[in-house]
Amino acid sequence: MTDLEYLQIVGSAAGSALVAGLAAAAVLRLARRAPLIVHVVVIVAAAVLAVAGGIALTASGMYISDSDTVVALTVTAVSGVVSVAMAVLLAIGLSRDARGLGRDAHRLGAGHVVLAAPRITAELDAVQAELAHSSERLQSARDDSDRAEQARRHLVTRIAHDLLAPLASIRAIAELIEDGMSPDPERHARQLSAHVTRLHALVGDLFELSRIDAGTLALNTDTVSLTDLASDVVAEYGELARASGVSLAFSANAGIVVPLDARQFSRALINVLINAIEHSPAGGTVTVTVEGDVEADVEWATVIVRDQGAGIDSRDVARMFEAGWRGTTARTAPRVKIAGGAGLGLAITRAIVEAHGGMASAHDTGGGAELRLRVPRA
Repeated sequence: MTDLEYLQIVGSAAGSALVAGLAAAAVLRLARRAPLIVHVVVIVAAAVLAVAGGIALTASGMYISDSDTVVALTVTAVSGVVSVAMAVLLAIGLSRDARGLGRDAHRLGAGHVVLAAPRITAELDAVQAELAHSSERLQSARDDSDRAEQARRHLVTRIAHDLLAPLASIRAIAELIEDGMSPDPERHARQLSAHVTRLHALVGDLFELSRIDAGTLALNTDTVSLTDLASDVVAEYGELARASGVSLAFSANAGIVVPLDARQFSRALINVLINAIEHSPAGGTVTVTVEGDVEADVEWATVIVRDQGAGIDSRDVARMFEAGWRGTTARTAPRVKIAGGAGLGLAITRAIVEAHGGMASAHDTGGGAELRLRVPRA
């Protein structure tokens, strides 16, 4: 066989394969919405026809004998029939897995749990695994949303009580004074003032929390001496602490300068300080310490507030900074009169500290509680 004849044979085979491929592409385009099994059969049939066409073209060019052509075409036909049959059997598994993926995708969209299941190919198996993983993430998100909604309803119920209780007292005292039935108007006036102060603090906490939830808490950062800021807060609230029978103490290793929004961070520290005074026994001491440290090549500044109260139950440590959490279920007015009493102060504190790139944490010391407000120094 000459080189020219060999090239003619190769060209015939290539031409046959090209025509069969184009025909298959046209059929698949027309039947693009057909089941997967149809696509597999068309592809296998195109391959078989490409071989048969190549043999027929080679025979027509007198490159093989008639008897050899019959044998080759017979072998091709039998092989083609068996190949198509095997393709159908294999396509049944692929089609079943594809339908399974469709059902799982529908279940995922409907909010049902999708479980991992082995599939026939690595690609389908990867898709199934991703569906199962997405199902886990969505279920976790739904659980978080349900818990948040339950916590929100509980918080609204508690705040409604905290608002209604002083309002009812204010109304009763006002009616008593208005009717001239008060035996001690000055005492009732002081009670009115205390209730109004508590309502003012509660409404302020609610307003601040709404800003935080809405993402509108803006910081006006400036270089601030954290040592001076904490010292000023301690001095300002010393009289309040003494009125509750508690003394304040302050210490600092050195002057520590930090980029802060002084007004917002003061609010965060005041919330923690009032909480410590509220939970300290008469005669107890609340200690405020400012210190600096280095961790992972980052310089940190920390304000530590320690009280000598009953401490923190291990089950409550992770919940202390949740909105609405209170150390007791008793619905009594706070001992510190300027406290809102709804359990919002520490939630606001955490949001403010985290807005500064820091973190707020709580610890039980065995003889009280310790709250830490930690912010980066740069």
